Amino acid sequence: MSKKKDGTGELSVDGAARVDPTIAQLSYEDAMKELEELVERIEQGDVGLEASLASYRRGEQLLRHLKGLLDRAETTVRTMSLAEAERGMTEV
Repeated sequence: MSKKKDGTGELSVDGAARVDPTIAQLSYEDAMKELEELVERIEQGDVGLEASLASYRRGEQLLRHLKGLLDRAETTVRTMSLAEAERGMTEV
């Protein structure tokens, strides 16, 4: 396995970006709120280039986290629906 620098300068395995542990602990609602705030700050243009790039990178991580949470929720719903359907079939 080779280590490469990601866009933040941090080393990652095979070039995969490291996820900030603080993001991994955020609820869906908190991550969405932070992402909305980042987008607003970038759109207003009140921050410099470096801060905009850092915000963009964090926004990408927030998006990946949000997608992961939604994917897990979808899997849970599908599993529950299948279990319910199987119970309904055995009761007939």
